[in-house]
Amino acid sequence: MHQLGHDQPSGRRAGQNAEHGGGQPEQQILDRVGAQEAQPRRAERLEDDRVIDAVPVAGRKVVVSIPEIQSFVRVVELPHMVATELDEAVQWAVRQHIPFDLDHVYLDWQQLATPARDPNYQQVLVGAAPREVVDPFLLALDTVGLTVMAFELESQALVRSLLPRDSVEVRGILIIDLGATATNIIYFDQGAMRFTTSVEQGGDDLTQRLVAGLHVTPEVAAQQKMLVGITEASDATATVSGVLRQSIKTLLERIEQVVRQVTAQREISKHDIQAILLAGGAANLPGLVDLFADIFPGVPVQMGNPWTNIATDDPTGAMPLSKADALHFTTALGLALRHLEP
Repeated sequence: MHQLGHDQPSGRRAGQNAEHGGGQPEQQILDRVGAQEAQPRRAERLEDDRVIDAVPVAGRKVVVSIPEIQSFVRVVELPHMVATELDEAVQWAVRQHIPFDLDHVYLDWQQLATPARDPNYQQVLVGAAPREVVDPFLLALDTVGLTVMAFELESQALVRSLLPRDSVEVRGILIIDLGATATNIIYFDQGAMRFTTSVEQGGDDLTQRLVAGLHVTPEVAAQQKMLVGITEASDATATVSGVLRQSIKTLLERIEQVVRQVTAQREISKHDIQAILLAGGAANLPGLVDLFADIFPGVPVQMGNPWTNIATDDPTGAMPLSKADALHFTTALGLALRHLEP
């Protein structure tokens, strides 16, 4: 069965060819589409098959991500009850937390295996997204002949791509997805996302800082950003490194502030964070891991591996893209893996 995972904010797509046999899927094709071409803000922008034809896949079934900043995730604790009563109970429980009118959202939930603090209660993971975000994409994709198998939150796809399939015992992982226009922050513990949030800054903001500071084109700035990064610089690259270091430090301090605020609200100790996984194209910035280690002292920081749950038929075990290049497709790969879940 072939499914196409589409990470709609970035325009990145990943096709996976797999059987429902429980084994690892084999990667079939990857490509990247320019964000302006692949990200319709309104349904009527998709008037032809340019977006579909950009990636030559045979399948017409898609799973689409909803940007974290336009969605809501929360773990709630509810008394044990029969399934027919739980749906109504979830809706009542999230009314005090959700930033949307329930009449204008799509709401979904799942019971978690993790026990609640009170043995008379259970934990339920709730996700929601506004209809005004989902419906235009549903219409657009239907117009070009694609069948939407599911919409899901970007955070769900990231977790599926980076963490082992059996992740019930995984404790205290902070996933930081540095995208082009926003940075997603996900805390995963004992088999479930415990919170997600987003900072409206990403790799494009760093590029714009270089454009303004160096008076160069965006194309040159993007090249310099990934070549030089924030590592110790020579005289020839000191200006680039200096501008980037200050910009990325500001972003990381903002991320640390958000993490501190949200963990305090959720009664999560800073000592509960066992490791940080970095994802997204901007995570490849040279020197970034070391700077994260400075901002989050004592917490191991490493690059995530989007190939964690994907096999290859290459006898050497080589993947068609390096781990660094695959980080651009972390969300899309996670979407394409969705059909392997029970």
